[in-house]
Amino acid sequence: MSSPRRLLLPFCDDSTLIFAVRLRNLLRVAAPEADVTLGCYMSEQALSLRQLQMQLPEADYLILSDEMLIESVQQGYYDAVLTSRVFRSLTDFLRTPVLKHLRGRARVIGFLGGLDFFPDRSYANRIPCDGVFMFPRGEVEKFSAWATKQVENDSNLTAPLVDFGHPTFLEPSPTPPADLETRRDIYFFAQAISPLTRRGRLHVLEAMVALAEANPDRTIWIKLRHLPDENTSHLHREKHDYQGLIEAAFKSVPPNLRLTACPMHEALEQAALGITCTSTAAIDLIREGVPTMVYLDYVDAYMDPMSAAMRRIFEGSNVITSLDDLLHLRHGTPDPDWVKQMFCPHDLGQRVLDMVETLQSRSASASSG
Repeated sequence: MSSPRRLLLPFCDDSTLIFAVRLRNLLRVAAPEADVTLGCYMSEQALSLRQLQMQLPEADYLILSDEMLIESVQQGYYDAVLTSRVFRSLTDFLRTPVLKHLRGRARVIGFLGGLDFFPDRSYANRIPCDGVFMFPRGEVEKFSAWATKQVENDSNLTAPLVDFGHPTFLEPSPTPPADLETRRDIYFFAQAISPLTRRGRLHVLEAMVALAEANPDRTIWIKLRHLPDENTSHLHREKHDYQGLIEAAFKSVPPNLRLTACPMHEALEQAALGITCTSTAAIDLIREGVPTMVYLDYVDAYMDPMSAAMRRIFEGSNVITSLDDLLHLRHGTPDPDWVKQMFCPHDLGQRVLDMVETLQSRSASASSG
């Protein structure tokens, strides 16, 4: 590279912020000289001050309006925009041929937002991008083939470069955490909109109460996605929060059943076992070598589209559990072949930089031509 790359990582909510922070860390390891900037995209901003301070205590980020984001791309203030959500303003820009083909603009590389419950929607949202990172491994070939067909039918589209990976989905360590045998805490990782119904959430809550009663020597934590008064403008807004359900449906709960909104890394460092229904936390747990249970047999699961999607994604993983196994804390070991398909090598930061370099080289060649 002739000069350090300038990279913009926009975020707007808790999931996109976690993505941006994790990718920034990988890029700084791969290229310490790179200028990596985080930007809070205000048009879809759904973060509380607590969430921002928890993830970015130094407040080292820009404020981005629609106009600022598009100007940054159009004027080439950055070499690339790396985003796990392809915002509408970016999509509109990239679908406009006279703008898409500007020679000096920033390249846009799209990642998945997390577990991909609805691939058709994800494909359509990312086809305008210059580059795309997909997972599991098999999705790279599927998306590439799909993109080729789209280009054949739409002359305004250009097939993006495609690679494998996501900063949350890095290959697990071959050895578990050194202190795992001495840990006692069990964490249930809540998801904002799944289980979908009040009955489904009460069912899960009753299971956590039963675990607490059966294991008085352990603390059962319900790890909240956010506090009840946070994320009121979030894309995924929580209707039946667990704190409110406890207050409404239980006269009392065991003292070792507790709620927390601690940072994810703290929960992962303390958990002896992690349980979730449809949260990407299952990936975090497996990556960190923590025993993992994915529970999908909750009440009204048939009404929840995320339940069937989660079962499809985790088919063959050996971590989907029954209610009986959950209540007796019998967990499986992740299947190695499934892990290999889902998790990417730790060279992701360098591969992102390589894609940026390839895209910029193409742009330079087009300009000189």
